[in-house]
Amino acid sequence: MNESDQSAAKIVTPDTSAITRVDLTDEAAARDDLACASHIGLHHDTNQDAAALGIDSSGRHVVLVVADGVSSTQGAEECARIASHTARDYLTATMGQGMPDNDNDVVALFERAFRKTHEAVVNATPPVGACTLAVAVATPERIVVGNIGDTRTYWFPDGGDCIRLSIDDSVAQAQMDLGMPREEAEAGPGAHAITKWVGACATDLAPRVVAYQPQHSGWLLVCSDGLWNHVPDPDDFTALIADLVSTARHNDQGRPDPEGLAAGLIRYANSCGGHDNITVALWRRDA
Repeated sequence: MNESDQSAAKIVTPDTSAITRVDLTDEAAARDDLACASHIGLHHDTNQDAAALGIDSSGRHVVLVVADGVSSTQGAEECARIASHTARDYLTATMGQGMPDNDNDVVALFERAFRKTHEAVVNATPPVGACTLAVAVATPERIVVGNIGDTRTYWFPDGGDCIRLSIDDSVAQAQMDLGMPREEAEAGPGAHAITKWVGACATDLAPRVVAYQPQHSGWLLVCSDGLWNHVPDPDDFTALIADLVSTARHNDQGRPDPEGLAAGLIRYANSCGGHDNITVALWRRDA
């Protein structure tokens, strides 16, 4: 979780460890509307990101989870892996009963998921560190997201502007909440320091929970800051997704390939300097 800047592109070498940082259930791996990718980046010895994707027993609810280990804590890599798997497994099991109708019950469900994830992390043997965590549960009718930290979730409607669904727990976000312009807040000292996390020494485990009803075809993206730090401006992010989709491989039905888009986002972050681990999870909604 490092503050990034624009720098000259470097040669991207294969990340042979990436396969261990993403986990798709058999049901998720069989879907052609899902994709996940992770890369160590160009400046780190280990990949402390992790992602897990799943489908509930009804086949209706898609669950995407991305965790980003806090590098200043011992065992951050394993923390992210445990957190992503635990949140994914709990929510896929729970969604078999359907998403609650009442907003308070939805919030309570996500709070339980984050609390169980925290407990799995702090009870690990040997002890592991801390991580940020973002979770999205999606159906064609509704997307519900929850997060702690600065791992983000976005909705990119086809032909429209991106919508950021998550709200960071960070110094920069706290300053923006007080009225500071985004550009100034994100450039300030300590802007990217997180104010909440899961795992070691965490004291506030209440996630920010947001629900959204998509009206059009588009892309749901959950990503670590190793990507979004390079495209903090929403207009730039919208243009990047549109450009990558236009050049991505399409299937027999003319639909863009999620795996191609995920790979393109990884390449983009590395071309900007690859200052951090990069992880993306994608779901394609076709109206």
